[in-house]
Parts: sequence; structure tokens; C-alpha cells
Amino acid sequence: IQFSNYWIEEYVLKGENPVRKYLIVVFILVIILLIVYLNIKTRQMDKQRIQELKDNQLADLTSYVQQIEAMYGELRGFRHDYHNVLISLNESIKTKDLSIIQDTYNRILNQEGIALDDEHYSLARLNNLKTLPIKGIFSTHIIQAWQKNIPVNIEIDDVIQNEAIDILDYVRIASILLDNAIEAAEKAENPFLTIVFLRDETMNKIQLIIENSCPDEVIDITKIFKKDYSTKGENRGLGLATVQAILQNYTNLSLQTEYQFGVFRQVLMIKEEFPQ
Repeated sequence: IQFSNYWIEEYVLKGENPVRKYLIVVFILVIILLIVYLNIKTRQMDKQRIQELKDNQLADLTSYVQQIEAMYGELRGFRHDYHNVLISLNESIKTKDLSIIQDTYNRILNQEGIALDDEHYSLARLNNLKTLPIKGIFSTHIIQAWQKNIPVNIEIDDVIQNEAIDILDYVRIASILLDNAIEAAEKAENPFLTIVFLRDETMNKIQLIIENSCPDEVIDITKIFKKDYSTKGENRGLGLATVQAILQNYTNLSLQTEYQFGVFRQVLMIKEEFPQ
């Protein structure tokens, strides 16, 4: 653009060049067309991002629904069998012999294949997440963690909704933090993942806490947000750098990072007001 301005001033605008008016008009038209093109291209990119978000949201919610349906099927099966189970236990209970009761109880569980595993029913705790794309992101990552044999603890006692952050940015931040947490926990000797949502009414903010186990190694938390820095190898450190770049666009968001004794902890704080 600077070269074009110089060329126009030097060779077109000086003197009484008869073609300068036409060149000026052409130049203005080119600028207008360029602006229109960039505007259209930007809108297309925005539509593409929104469509990708919708597709991911649909996939996440589909996975969530499938998991709920599987749990419902298990509950129906247990409901169908529990009457016979109680009848079987009744005679043992009449003996008032605890050892006989325990033996009968364990035998019934083994014969009927009944497994009382509460972990997979913890997805119901996501009901307090009212932002559907976020509920989908967390349900999908929780299922991924289970598939990798990582125990997951979920605590969402408060209703979480109307978070003051653009939904695309929210999804990107949550996905990156969860991906990193699962990958690190998978490599730990005693893997675990903890997800906590808290609403602080007095401070008017929401806290998302993601805590995970990780391998016993030194992690410099002052460097992990730098581009291209990673404990996972070369050219794999873009995730947290992306999070940091997103956070810089908000005055109501902050992220605290802690690492101690093989436990990595990220606390995302969202004040319930959009930045001006």
C-alpha cells in the first residue's frame, strides 16, 4: 500500500497526466473490492467456525445421550431383577447370621452379574451445567477419561449458566484444559481427574477447577504458557499458549495454575460480567 501511494504521488498526481483521474478511480475501486472480499471471507470463516461448533456440539451431546441410555438400560435390568434378589436374600436374613447373609449377597452379585459401580452414574451431575456446548464438551472428555481407566470425580452443586464469555472461546479453553489433564493423568502412576464448578454469589463469579495427576517430573509453570513450549515434545506447546491468547481478550477472566507433588491444578475464574 505504501509503495502504491508513492507510485501514485510520483507518477500520476504530479503534473497534468490525463490518465490520473482514471487511475485514481481504478485504485479506489480496487480498494473497495478488497474490503468487500475481506468482509465476505471473514463472514465465511465465522460461519465455518459456528458450523464446526454445532457439529462438535451434536457429536458431544450424542455421546452424552448414548451414555445416559446405557445407564438407563442398566437400571431397567437391575429393577427387573431386584425382586428376585430380595427374595433370595430373605431366607438368609431370617437366619440372622451375618456371614450367611454376606455369602448369599456376594454369590447373587456374582451369579447375576450385578455391578454396583457409581462412577458412571456421575454424568448425571452435569445436569447443573446449563450451557449445552460446555455440557457436551465435559461429558465427552469424562467418557474419554473412563475409557483410559482414569477415575473421574465431578462436583457441580450449583447451577452454572450464563457464563460471561464467548461460547467459542469457552469451548476452546475447556477442551484444551481437559485434553491436557487427561493426557497427563494417563501417564501418572495413580491417575485421577477432578472437575469442580463453583458459583460464588458474594464475589459474583464462577470457578472451574480442573485437577489431575501427572508424572513425577519438574514442571516450570512460568514457561508452559509460552508458544512452542511443551513437556510433551517439540512443536506440541500451542494449547496453553492459545488459552493465554484468548484470556488476553477478556478483563473478567483469569487462570491460576498450580503444580505440587505430582498434582496439576488449573482454576479458571469467570466474573459474571462481559468486558466493556
